Amino acid sequence: MSDFKFRRAIRTASSEQYDIYYLGENIGELHIHFMEQSSNEICNLLVTKDLEEFNKENLVDEIVDTIISNPEDFFWINVFKATYEFGIINEPHPDSLKARQKDLAKVLNTFQVAKGQLSEVAAMEYFRGFDYEVKEASDYYDKNLKIDLIGENHTEQIYIQVKLGMVGEQEIIKTVSKVSEINNTKKSKIACIVAEKFPVKSEFLRNRLESELNVEVMFVHKYQVVDSVSKYKRTLK
Repeated sequence: MSDFKFRRAIRTASSEQYDIYYLGENIGELHIHFMEQSSNEICNLLVTKDLEEFNKENLVDEIVDTIISNPEDFFWINVFKATYEFGIINEPHPDSLKARQKDLAKVLNTFQVAKGQLSEVAAMEYFRGFDYEVKEASDYYDKNLKIDLIGENHTEQIYIQVKLGMVGEQEIIKTVSKVSEINNTKKSKIACIVAEKFPVKSEFLRNRLESELNVEVMFVHKYQVVDSVSKYKRTLK
């Protein structure tokens, strides 16, 4: 049984590092680098303890016999006598990590807000393409009715809510109900929701709400907007 023991400490796709022990004492490290697209191995042996030449030769023989994966192919072992000085380990301070997480959250939130605003601009251009005059809704409509845009033509007044993702069934009911209560126009009222996804039974829900609340309901999918106003497709995809 050999007096040398090897304990692998690090392994990557192109390298390995072994801690070397002799009679239970750590005496150095072996660093192996595998050459790309070949079985060649370049090794750096760092010996940190004094060893007799006989033991050094035995160590190299043991490395060739037990560590080198292809001893019949090309390999190169450099032997260095080394002195361990000190090591430095850097770990992010928890407060610093939290600060970076907060900064990232702020960036993502800012991006999401900007994306939402851009969705409203794209929706505005979409409806203008169908000859509606469209403007941003006032704070009253935005805060109380969740209406982002208001469009109109000669016969219709359309109240538009723009969603980035999926709109839920209860949110549809709430929006349409509030639009049905608006009584400041003599034009036909349309409650419109622009969203990426709608509930699977949205068309049945639309028919029911139109019948019960006497207001027209329109669903516009996001793909319809970005296909119509293609300059926003890359950002809003």
